[in-house]
Amino acid sequence: MLRLLPAAVDRRLVPDDDEISVSEDESSDDSSYVSDCESVISGTRIVEPHPREIQPDGLVRLDLSDKLHGIIEKKFTSRLNVHGVNAQVQYIHRNLFNSSAISLARLRSFQIFTKAVEKKNGGDSNIKYAWFGGSKDEINKIILHGFGHDNIRTSFGHGVVLSADHSPLESMESAIPDDDGIKHILLCRVLLGKTELVNPFSTQCHPSSEDFQSGVDNLGSPTKFVVWSSQMNTHILPEFVISFKTFSITNRPQLDGVHLRKPVSPWIPIPDLIAALSKLLPPKAMKEITQYRRSYIEHKISRREMIQGIREFTGDRLLLMVLKDFTEQRRHGLGGKLESRSDLFK
Repeated sequence: MLRLLPAAVDRRLVPDDDEISVSEDESSDDSSYVSDCESVISGTRIVEPHPREIQPDGLVRLDLSDKLHGIIEKKFTSRLNVHGVNAQVQYIHRNLFNSSAISLARLRSFQIFTKAVEKKNGGDSNIKYAWFGGSKDEINKIILHGFGHDNIRTSFGHGVVLSADHSPLESMESAIPDDDGIKHILLCRVLLGKTELVNPFSTQCHPSSEDFQSGVDNLGSPTKFVVWSSQMNTHILPEFVISFKTFSITNRPQLDGVHLRKPVSPWIPIPDLIAALSKLLPPKAMKEITQYRRSYIEHKISRREMIQGIREFTGDRLLLMVLKDFTEQRRHGLGGKLESRSDLFK
């Protein structure tokens, strides 16, 4: 067990039995990764970084030789690699929660609510790691001020939607490159408690009853966690900022990270795709597709969620045909303009 308490926190403010811990299986090999702890309240050891490494926002950059850096990097890149995305981590920062008294208060609030949820649920706080992507400015604001209204998504209820530890792709796609082409994503510890199912585009904005504390997209194998806006700064602890660049892996057929059975070009602009589909689908379907596009532009859903929504109304066969037609016409210098083709439905 590797236990780390945000350094530079005054020992007088933290009881001996309070500690934020990051665990790993010490008997495992290099495939070890940051795992889900059953509790964040344990142990007494404090690891202090060199004071000059601490930035004004409370972040400290992990050295490449740091074992924790390697664990997080391997976890992040390997999960994206299976989707055809080559992610190259530039650096990783750890949040020390020491930039202000408010930052320390957020840490303490997370610990207090963890104990409360444990007590309510018979000792099970159900803490998981999860990802949250955004622009550099958005990530900086979260570190300095906590989650706010701009971070709330409406794709699954009214709350902060995070990607499960094993599924960072959607949060990665929400990360916007900065001026240097570097993207940024948060690795957060999330206090889930007892979860309930939340359906896409649900209007739910709080737990349906006192029995639940958070929402998921799938009770059996969740890939999304929904933390309601009233709990976003007590149930989410942004511990790490991963800064990275992404490159597509060639010769791997995919559609926005979703593997396809045939090698086709995935690089059709969404406006061109919608224009082509408008000639092939009924108005009702196009209205729904346009709504998915609008929700993505307004940052209400991720790019992946938009693509999945479009696929629901078109089916993969139609999309494959549109992509193929677009590629052929672009190759012949026709500017990618698609004509209506009745044989697409055959």
